Amino acid sequence: MPVIYISEDQTKMHFLTPDLCDAYPELVRVVEPIFKNYGGISSFGGEIVTIKCFEDNSHVKETAVKNGRGKVMVVDGGGSLKRALLGDLIAETAYKNGWQGFIIYGCVRDVEIIGGINIA
Repeated sequence: MPVIYISEDQTKMHFLTPDLCDAYPELVRVVEPIFKNYGGISSFGGEIVTIKCFEDNSHVKETAVKNGRGKVMVVDGGGSLKRALLGDLIAETAYKNGWQGFIIYGCVRDVEIIGGINIA
């Protein structure tokens, strides 16, 4: 899967994960394939903004309203499936505020609707 990095001047640069691993073996770490893409785009990248929460999406909601231009929200929800950390309303808000995408270690709801939003 290609990785797209969007620089501060919004220039898109395309990379392939194996090429990045070969070029920067001491810097690149690849996550286990436990994540699934629900958004309307398949690759994304940017500055990481990390949120740690457990069965409470209030921090995700608060962060989604902020300027996310060129940023990716990484949410560590401890892998819990009891409460959704992302739904269509938060995803739409994040898209409108320029967020590139999410990486959620937890539950996501409204996946059919999120699939129609141009966010990863």
